[in-house]
Amino acid sequence: MIKPAPAGISREGLDASFEAEERRKSNLLLQARMLLDQGDENAAALRFAEAAAIEERLSDICAEKGLAEKASVHRFSAASCWAAAGNFHDALLQCELLLAQPDIPDRLRGAVAAYSDTIRERRAEWYANLERQNLEAGVAP
Repeated sequence: MIKPAPAGISREGLDASFEAEERRKSNLLLQARMLLDQGDENAAALRFAEAAAIEERLSDICAEKGLAEKASVHRFSAASCWAAAGNFHDALLQCELLLAQPDIPDRLRGAVAAYSDTIRERRAEWYANLERQNLEAGVAP
């Protein structure tokens, strides 16, 4: 009898330390969401940024091991974490790294492109609000 291939994304070659980092990142995201609910946006942003850095490392490890699909998932998560931390530049950088890969699935490519557009829109809104506030306060940009 032929055994069916396991479903899901391959984790071949990943060890316990990798899994520990995934748990650490997940805990940071839970903490960040809790802090947001409590109104502590600065502490939440720090957790999101720390999680983003972990996601980047996890993506690099997966890429080195030839786990392209898992690497892409972690890279997209890094982009999301950077955006949640308020770091539009690094969020877009992670998206650009993904979009530069010719072998990412079309569905993921579409999601990353749409997410990039959303980040650019939010950044433009933020710049416009900042400029308006500076003008109202008489501060030169």
